Amino acid sequence: MAKKGEGCSYGKPGPETGHAYGIASVSNALGGVDFPMSKQDLIDKYGDRQIEWTKGNPQALREVLKDAQEDQFGSMADVVSAVSRGHRKSR
Repeated sequence: MAKKGEGCSYGKPGPETGHAYGIASVSNALGGVDFPMSKQDLIDKYGDRQIEWTKGNPQALREVLKDAQEDQFGSMADVVSAVSRGHRKSR
């Protein structure tokens, strides 16, 4: 049984345990990656991993990474920032 408030934010249910959406899904898909790494290496090695940027809409990680302007990432934080900026510009 879930603890009170677990999986909920502001009275709305969160994703199921083990699921993530948006930038969290990118972080989950790239967990354990050794940085630094180029954008092309990330796409080549991990691009086929499936993420859900929005609930119920799975896509290959490469589709999210391709919008990043940077060609080199020194850390997961760099990937998160680049993907977030790329997503805002592609809307």
